[in-house]
This record gives sequence, structure tokens and C-alpha cells, in this order.
Amino acid sequence: MKKKIFFDSNIFIYAADKESLFHDESVEIIKDSIEIGFFTSDLCFLEFYQVITDGRKTPMPLSPGKALLYIQKLWSTPEIDVLEADILGAFEEKEHQNNLDRYNVTRFDIYDYLIAACLKKNQIRKIVTFNSKDFKKYPWLTVVDPRETYDYRNAGRSAAPSPPSSRLPASSYIPYGRQSIDEKDVAAVCSVLRSDWLTTGPKVAEFEQAVADYVGTKYAVAVSSGTAALHAAMYAIDIKPGDEVIVPPMTFAATANCVVYQGGTPIFADVDPGTLLLDPAKVEEKITKKTKAIIGVDYAGQPCDWDSLRDVADKHKLRLVADGCHALGAEYKGRKVGSITDMTIFSFHPVKHITTGEGGMVTTDDPELAGRIRLFRTHGITTNAHQREEQGSWFYEMVDLGYNYRITDFQCALGISQLRKLPKFLERRREIAARYDEAFAELSGINFLAVRSDVLHAYHLYVIRIDSNILGIDRTALFTKLRKKGIGVNVHYIPVHLHPFYRERFHADPGLCPVAEAAYEQIISLPMFPGMTDEDMENVIDVMQKIILQNQDK
Repeated sequence: MKKKIFFDSNIFIYAADKESLFHDESVEIIKDSIEIGFFTSDLCFLEFYQVITDGRKTPMPLSPGKALLYIQKLWSTPEIDVLEADILGAFEEKEHQNNLDRYNVTRFDIYDYLIAACLKKNQIRKIVTFNSKDFKKYPWLTVVDPRETYDYRNAGRSAAPSPPSSRLPASSYIPYGRQSIDEKDVAAVCSVLRSDWLTTGPKVAEFEQAVADYVGTKYAVAVSSGTAALHAAMYAIDIKPGDEVIVPPMTFAATANCVVYQGGTPIFADVDPGTLLLDPAKVEEKITKKTKAIIGVDYAGQPCDWDSLRDVADKHKLRLVADGCHALGAEYKGRKVGSITDMTIFSFHPVKHITTGEGGMVTTDDPELAGRIRLFRTHGITTNAHQREEQGSWFYEMVDLGYNYRITDFQCALGISQLRKLPKFLERRREIAARYDEAFAELSGINFLAVRSDVLHAYHLYVIRIDSNILGIDRTALFTKLRKKGIGVNVHYIPVHLHPFYRERFHADPGLCPVAEAAYEQIISLPMFPGMTDEDMENVIDVMQKIILQNQDK
């Protein structure tokens, strides 16, 4: 009897939720295991109820009544043995108290420990769960992840693992983007952690100078995130209530939000249908007496038509700002992004070209703008702690209302180390893009974004457009199939003006930007990050081609 295996709550959650990524697998596991039976716990049913009725956590939640009926059906099935978790004992018995310390059990994983303790008490070694990483630390358990190439149907028997199935191992899940960290990065951070300055110290200025040198500007100001950098830029050009700033809809919400933070109004101008970059002609149409600035977004890593946007800005005496969060290392007519406009914003989020965990930067050649951003990131105070330490002074003044948008020294140390590897990262991104271009060129129904001949693309994203009429499958269905095969595709972006906030606050209804809205229904982003192996790349291509060809044959 003890050879029967234990099923964690997520097996039942995925089985009950027909829209979940692992619904089919979970149903198959239960059906194949019911003959010999299996264990679960009352605590698993409790979590099942909590998660399956919470619309924030499941694509297709159950009503409380249906969830209870589901639990009752499982509980009354003779082949399913429901064990009682010893919740009280876990907090009273000395062994459990020692284990809580030994395995660093926090409030976030107390549930996992209670399940693990229940299995130990009942002398059950094997647990089947999609949450394998949190159970593997308990040495008395053998953890079976259904995504791995292991025959879970024989997990409770003495049989050997089955041959690899079509199901991808958990380790083979390929996200759309991720950071690339090596031991030099770790050493750089640790060095600062052992120093006297953890924040507002010398590494901040060093990182700023390194980025300024790289892009070719006089000044760079580091802040806590790309969003903070955008906000600081709007403060620097004195955006205030009544002012309008023209922005594209095909971007992350922060590009427009930063205008709202300052009390201004974002005005959405449509994008070019080929590149999905801000269309200078549409910008011209949106300019009024209230317009104060234009923010162009180097979408996916391709620079905007900056000369045309500059002509429009100069004609109407407007500030021109580049949201270059996708485009560190990109070039426009031989000039690096960061040196082309009045200000350029960069992000150092983990999926970007280099990372500081979270972090951002504004580059500019204007000393007044740089000074205002430095003021803004430090509460509107005239000096920071490092400057006062060097001057042997305690005195400072708050001269305007600012924010705590400071970045730490250990983040900047990571950024400096990462920046040294940027050329290699960019080279790999371009290699992946070229391979994708080659692989999908002959597939009818897949369209590429246009790439201008006068730019050097940085490929933060690799975005394709899906023609569902030709492919026989729409974007949503393709997205779901790819995710189920372990390909972490994404969609960039829902046009900002269609978000409920903008529709309610600014009456930005559908139809405002028809090019961006039509593109949104078709676009999908394929995995793109420098740590992708050739095997990862070919896996993405193989899975994509098979899904498309199968649908075209129907």
C-alpha cells in the first residue's frame, strides 16, 4: 500500500481548470493512476478550494459550490486515500520546530512543509507535483514533476523510467526573456556588499559614466527603474497639469503613465504599420497648443525615425524624448540610441539587454536636465549622503518635491559588470534573430516587422505577426499551444489606450489607433535572450513549425 504515490493539490487544480496550461496532463495523470489508487491530503483539498475559486489565480475558476462538489467526489472515491495533515503537531513537536529552522520554512512555504511532514509520518516517499522545486529540499521525499521525462504512472512501482515523451522537462521551458548572470557579476556585487557604501556611493557615478561613455553623451543619471527614469524625465521638462505629451500606443504602460504622474495628458498617436514605431505623420496630426513633448519608443529594439520626429519637434518647439528601454546598443544612422534626442530612457530590468535587478537611466547632453533629474531622484534635496561625506558637511536643503528614486551601489556594480558583456549579448541576440528570420521565411501566414535599412537593431524582442486566415489558427490558440509545449511566448503589447484606466480617465476608446489595434490581434513575441542555446533556438523553431504545419493540413 505504501507504494502508492501522493498527489499534490496542483494536480487537481489543473485538472479542474480546463483553461490551465497543464489541464490535459493532469487529467491523464489522475485517470492513469486511479486503478492502483493514490494518496492526497485534507490540506491539499483546502488549498484546492482556495485557488480554484480565486479568479486571480486560475484562468477559469469554479464557483464555491462546484469546488465543494469536486472535493466531495474526490474524497468519496475509494481508490483515493485522504490523509490528515498534523497542523497542530507541526508547531508543537520538537522535531517539527527543528525542521522549520533547518529547512528555512517561511510563511510562504509552510503549506509545503506540512504536506512533506504528513508524507514522512505516513512513510510515503513519492509526491507528484508541478511545484517540484519547493519539495526537493526535504530529503525524505522523491519528487516527481509531470513535466519531466518520467513515467509518473509507474512512479509508485519498481519500474524504470519510460522513454522520453513529447512532454518537455520543466528545465526545458524557454521563457521569452531572462537575465544572463555569471560569476564575475556575482563577485562585483559581493565586493560592494563588503564595502562601506551600499547606496548613493561611488559605484553609482562609475556606472553613470560608463553608460554615458558607451552611448556618447555628456551625462547619465541612474535611478531605481525605467519607470522612475521616465517620470524623472517628465519632471525635468516641467510637464504639469494642462500639458499634453504625444506617445505611441504600442508600448508598456509606463511610457504614458509617466505623463499622468506629472498631471499631464498623454495623447496617443498611431504607429507605422510596417515597423510598429511611432508614425511622424500621425504625431503631426495630434499637435495642439497644449503639446509640450513627444516620446518615441524604440519598439522591440529598433530605433524610431528620429530625424523625422526631430523635424516635427523643432517645427513646433517641442521636447523630444526617447524611450530606449528596448534599445540599449541599437544604432540610428551610425549614432547609438541614447545620444540622439533631448533625453533617452533606459531600463535594466532582468529581461533587458543588461540588468541591475531593477534600475533605469536617463542620458542627455543637457546639464540643466541632468541636474533636475538628480534633484528629483533624491527627494528634491540639493546634495546626497556621499557628497556630504566628501565635503565633511551635514547641511542640505530640499528645494522641490522629489522622490526616493535612488539606485544602490551593488546594483550599479552589477550594471558595470554587465555593460562589459553587452557587445557579446547583442551579437547573440542578432544571431538568434537571423536564425528565426531564416527558419520562418518560407512559412506563409507569418509576417515579420519591417527593419529600416539605416538602423542597427538591438532585438530586445523578436515579434512576428500571425495571419490567422492563412495559418488556420489565431494568435490566442497559437499562444496556448506554444506555452503547453514549453515555449514561453508573450504578447507585446496591449495598446496602452485600451487599458481600462485610460478608457475611463481619458476616454481613449477603440478605434483611436487602428494600426496598433489591428497589430495587437496578430503579434506574438518569441523567446529572445543571449543565454539561449542553439538547442533552445532550434526547439522554438521546431515546435512553431510543427504547430503551424499541422493546422495548415487540417
